[in-house]
Amino acid sequence: MESITNMLGPIATGKLGHALIGLLILIVGLFIVKLLAGVFKKILGKIGFLQKHELASPIASLVKAVLTIFVLMAVLQHFGLTDVLDPLKDMVSKFTAAIPNIIGAGVIGYAGWIIAKIVSSLVGAGLGKVDQNIAERTGNENVKVSKFGSAFVFGAILLPIIVAALGVLNIPAISEPASAMIEKLMAAVPNIIGASIILLVAYFVARFVVFMLSGLLEGMKINDMPEKIGMQSVFNDGFTPTKLIGGAIMFFSMLTASTAAVNVLGIDVISTIFAKVLEFGGGILVGGLILIIGNILSSLAYNKLIDSGSTGLANIARIAILGLVLAMGLKAMGLADNIVNMAFGFTLGAVAIAAALAFGLGGKDAAKTVADRWANKIDD
Repeated sequence: MESITNMLGPIATGKLGHALIGLLILIVGLFIVKLLAGVFKKILGKIGFLQKHELASPIASLVKAVLTIFVLMAVLQHFGLTDVLDPLKDMVSKFTAAIPNIIGAGVIGYAGWIIAKIVSSLVGAGLGKVDQNIAERTGNENVKVSKFGSAFVFGAILLPIIVAALGVLNIPAISEPASAMIEKLMAAVPNIIGASIILLVAYFVARFVVFMLSGLLEGMKINDMPEKIGMQSVFNDGFTPTKLIGGAIMFFSMLTASTAAVNVLGIDVISTIFAKVLEFGGGILVGGLILIIGNILSSLAYNKLIDSGSTGLANIARIAILGLVLAMGLKAMGLADNIVNMAFGFTLGAVAIAAALAFGLGGKDAAKTVADRWANKIDD
């Protein structure tokens, strides 16, 4: 300031000179800020971690903004606007006081991330052999225990370090809720591990059972049964009865294991929702299975009666079987129980009344003969 004042000489004492000095401070300050920000951005761009996560530009912009605030403070102070400077000075002082904490938290977080990355990579490499054994035994290469183990170890190491980094920041509004959340998450880790073990064990056991049962069913020539009962259009080479049975076993096994896993987690809301979904889904599956079996039986009966030349009886049998299994299926699904009961009861009642009227009115002579025979037997 003194050098600029001496250089301007008498002009600096006037209002115009005072304004020119303020303008010169602003121009020179912004030029220096731009120069320093560019150098700082180039330095940050050479750091691999910041470049990989695209953090160099945001940090450089933050530094540029802080330096610009200092230049503006110098300009305002030159013009004597101290009242405007007080809140700005307070903000800058708080920010500069927090810089060591920010740097410390950043160093702790970065170091924790590096450690978690290294340890999780080692765990993933160690579990790679387990993946090979699982693929050889089950024939399924999609199951990757190494990925799950690596991610679990990474999170287990990084979460406590994040809590420590937030504590260094000394911002209770952020650190206290985050610490409480992570503590609850760490407390739930044993339940999560238990639920995962249940699912993994159930999966491998079900795969083994399906493998053994598939060989047994193929030896019994179950895949030839659709052709014998006239259901070859439902199945093909990619969808055989053996695969259908194996898929059903896998589904119900994992469904049961999922129920146990949810109960182990101890989350009441999820357990209640899952129980309701399981109850409703089980009824739908049982009802659908009844309808499928009923359709197969009705088709089988229809084809056999058609072959014997009883076309009318074949249609009656088919309709009767479909009506019965439809009522049973809807009952098992729990859909409109009262309507199903009433419809089935009215149908049977109508059939009974129709048979009685046909026998009593349409064939009254035959009915009289039968009734007389019964009366004679009673008298004797």
